[in-house]
Order: sequence, then structure tokens, then C-alpha cells
Amino acid sequence: MIQTKHFLYYLIIAGILLFLPTLGASHLFDWDEINFAESAREMIVTGDYSKVMVNYEPFWEKPPLFFWLQAVSMSIFGVNEFAARLPNAIIGIVTLLIIYRIGKTEIGGSTARLWALLYLGSITPNLYFHSGIIDPLFNLLIFLSFYHLFRAYKLNTLNKWILSGVFLGLAVLTKGPVAGVIVLLTLVVVVIRNGFKLWFKWYEFFLFGFVSLSVASIWFLPELIRNGSGFLVNFLAYQVDLFRNPVASHGKPWFYHPLVLLIGCFPAAILAIRSFRIQYDNGSLAQWAKYLFWVVLILFSIVTTKIVHYSSMCYFPLTLLAADVLNHRLQRGKRKFPWLVAVIAFLWVLIFVALPIVGLKRVELLETYGHLIQDDFTLCNIGARVNWSILNVLIGCLSMPILALIVVGLWGNNRLITCWALVGLAGYLTVFGLFNLNKVEGHTQGEVIDFYKSISDEDCYVDVYRFKSYAHYFYTQIEPLDENDRLVEIRQESLNQLGVNTRIELDETGRKQYNSDEMNFYLTGNIDKPVYLIAQPRKAPELRKLEAFEEVWSGGGYYAFKRNPEPSRIDN
Repeated sequence: MIQTKHFLYYLIIAGILLFLPTLGASHLFDWDEINFAESAREMIVTGDYSKVMVNYEPFWEKPPLFFWLQAVSMSIFGVNEFAARLPNAIIGIVTLLIIYRIGKTEIGGSTARLWALLYLGSITPNLYFHSGIIDPLFNLLIFLSFYHLFRAYKLNTLNKWILSGVFLGLAVLTKGPVAGVIVLLTLVVVVIRNGFKLWFKWYEFFLFGFVSLSVASIWFLPELIRNGSGFLVNFLAYQVDLFRNPVASHGKPWFYHPLVLLIGCFPAAILAIRSFRIQYDNGSLAQWAKYLFWVVLILFSIVTTKIVHYSSMCYFPLTLLAADVLNHRLQRGKRKFPWLVAVIAFLWVLIFVALPIVGLKRVELLETYGHLIQDDFTLCNIGARVNWSILNVLIGCLSMPILALIVVGLWGNNRLITCWALVGLAGYLTVFGLFNLNKVEGHTQGEVIDFYKSISDEDCYVDVYRFKSYAHYFYTQIEPLDENDRLVEIRQESLNQLGVNTRIELDETGRKQYNSDEMNFYLTGNIDKPVYLIAQPRKAPELRKLEAFEEVWSGGGYYAFKRNPEPSRIDN
């Protein structure tokens, strides 16, 4: 199979069979998946595709390109998990085809096939194509911009600068200006490694920048004109805040991303380690891939906010470098075995096997060891009503022969076993996603999402109390406020007191006050329809003390409190 000229077709078939089946297997995960899907859903509801909104209010953290793709998918397949994740499954197939074609051009057909298989069969790169997050599209666009810069270096042609600028502009439209930071820093590293000699003319670089800004301006410029400088100020302030502060408690130690890549991007990351001792020619894609890898890794290790997605751009260079190392290893016969492969493989077996066993035996485990867990929310998550079975354990155990095949293939330098083992691991991740991932999701959020669905037909206000979530927006299918809803009046009064006309003009302090005014309306205000507030164990006692609220539901670490309007106050 690996030697065939029909490899591209096999990649398409593999992508369809391995990515599509899991897309609707579990609820969307809070925060990112639900956040993005909700923005796309609200575009469909309002018919306004230029605005990025959450709760029908401006959301300036992300540009709209990925949401547009989700909105198209939802318009065809309905507002559901499958449609929200489908763009990434398609992007996954496109990614495999692109890296194979690029690899065939730059590093040879044999290494190109290994590159595609390593991307398909490495754990976190594969899992991203089953998700509904922005990063697979963002990373692909950055890589295409990077690749065309590399081609401009090799061929010294103006059209490659233009293509690079187009893809960079699209990347900025996907997630923001950090795309430009990554590409430009990589370019700086190349210039430094080239002895500070510029191989390009100033007008080529100017055209590159002009094209990228022009593409990004397709959305940014109209929004700036329509909303004023407040939109751009808030957008840029959020991007800067991600660098300076651990936003949303995502602060981690400096070695977070190296560790995440080593374990998550298995087995590619381990194979790639040896490539960092090889000095490739400065005009080779492998050497440029090393520059890109170190730029991304160092940049996001410095950034205070550390989320696993941030280093996912490293998947492209890591899998490329791993493919080069693996191809040389297979060609030259037996060489020193990378023992770290066996160690990390064993760790993944423990994860895949332990999860369903803990789920199946959670009652007994909580009775014996529950006192060691001090967090009530975690205890409730573990004890959530999820039906694990022996089948889930057997699926967990299925990881053992699959991961063992990878170890055996690399130990024996067997190309056939190694390639089929990578395909097998990709297939296993699909099976795990179909049968076990929804069980894991059930412990973290499944019960509260079922509750949201149960009240989706009610005319009510729904919010979360003193924690951050987007699940209540998407799974209650909230509609825009009616002009007669009292909350509209409360929001306008809050804006008037803060001295602005729209929420987008508020700074961080103003937004906190605005949100506080809305919560006070729910707690003690003259409400005109029922209010549901969802709380976690730490804050639930605060709502229990309020006579106006009744605890109407609990499950999986969440509590729902309901406040009904007083008839006498509704009439006022």
C-alpha cells in the first residue's frame, strides 16, 4: 500500500473512515468547542455573518473565518456536534494531502508517505481533526504561509511572496495577529542563520505585508468602521493579555509545552528528537522546519497563558522531522532503538486502560480513596451517572497490541509493520472516540448539558454563577432578547451608568461591572420571566441562602437553582 501511486486516494479514504464517525459521538467540550460553535450558531440565527457574538453580544477574542466554515456546515447538517466538527475533519483530510504533496516535492516520495502517516497516526495531531476548535485550520494556514516563504527563498519568485501573504492574511482572519508573529519570527531566524544576508528585495517583503494586511482587512476594516476603535482596542488588548497574564487560570510552568508535545505528539515527537542533532542545509525544508519548531516552542513557553492548543503548530515540523529520521532509520537497517518510544507507549496504554477501569469501579474507588480528594467538584465529576461497561475496558485494552506494534516496528526497523501500526493507532483513536470519549465527557459536563437541553423550550433566563462556561448558550439554544425583555432595559441602564453606548466600548473594569449588574438583576431584580442559575459545589451554598431561589436539579458536580418572577412585580 505504501509504495502505490494511489497513495493520495488512500489518504482521502482513511480521512473519511477515521475522522467522520466520531464527530457526533459526544457533546461539544466546554470552553472552546462550545464557544466557537455558539458563535457560528448565532450567526445563523441573526443572519449577520460579519459579527462574532456570544450570547448575542460582541465577542472580540477571535476573528470569524473558522466560524464561517462552521456556519456553512450547520446550515447544511443542522445545529449539532457533527456539523460543528465537520470542518476540522475536512481540514484534516486536506492537511494530509497537502503535506504529502509538499513532502513529495521537497523530501522525496518515501519520506512524504511517512510524514503523512506520522501526522495521521500521532495521537494529538489526529485527535484535533475530530474536534471543533480553531487550531487545525489556523495551523494549516500558517504552515502554508511558511512553506511559500521557503519556496520564495529557493526559487526567488515574487508570486511565492504573494501566496505566503494570502495564507498569512487568512491565518490572521482565523485566530489573530499571533500568526504574523510566528511567521515573521521564523523569517528573522532564517535571516540570522543566513549570516544576516537578505535574499529578498525590499519591495517583495513590502508586497508580502501588504497582501496579508489586505486579506485580513476584509473583515477587520469593516468592523473597525462600524464599531469604532473600541473593537480593535479590545481585540488587541486580549491578544496582549494572553502573553502577559495567565488568562482564565491557564498558567503553567515553562516546560509545559515540551512535555505536552513529547507525550501528546507520540510517536512523532520522540522520533524527531534525533533530528535536532542533524545540521541540514539551510535551503532544505527540514532545516526551515527546525526554525519553525523552535520559534513556536520558545514563543509559547514564554507566553504566560499556556494551553495545549498553543504549541499545536509544532505538529507540522515535528512530524516532518520525524519522517526524515524514520526514513533514514528504515533505509539503513538496525540502529539504536529509541527507548523513550516504549516508555511513552506504556504511559499511553496506562491512560487508555485506566480510564475505563476507574469509570467502571468509581463507586468502590470513591468509598476507599475519596477522602484523599479535597475538591468537591472533582468528587462529583467522578461520581457522575455514567454507564461504563466491560466493553469500554476491552476497548481500553485494545490499545496494548496497537502500541506494541509501533514499538516492534521501530525496534525491528520494519517499514511495513511501522506504517500499518501508525494506521492502526489512528483507527484505534477513532474507536476510542466512538465508545469511550463520550463516557469521559459524561463525567466532566454530560449531566448539566442534559439539563440545559431539558429547558431549551422554556422562555427563561439562564446563566452560570461565578464560573465560566459557554455550554448554557449552545445547549439551551438561546434566542436573541426581545425588545420587551426586562434584561434589555437593565443592560442599557448599565451602559448609561458606565458612560458608553455599546458594550464593545467597555474596558475590562467596565465589562466586570456590566456583568455584575446583569447578575444582580437575576439575583434580586424585578425579573419578568424565570431565571435559572447553575452553580458548582463551592458557590452553590450562596444560592441556597437566597429564599427566592429553589434548587431544582443537581448532577455531576452542578446545581440548578430557579427563581420565578413575583406576579405583583411583573405588573409593575
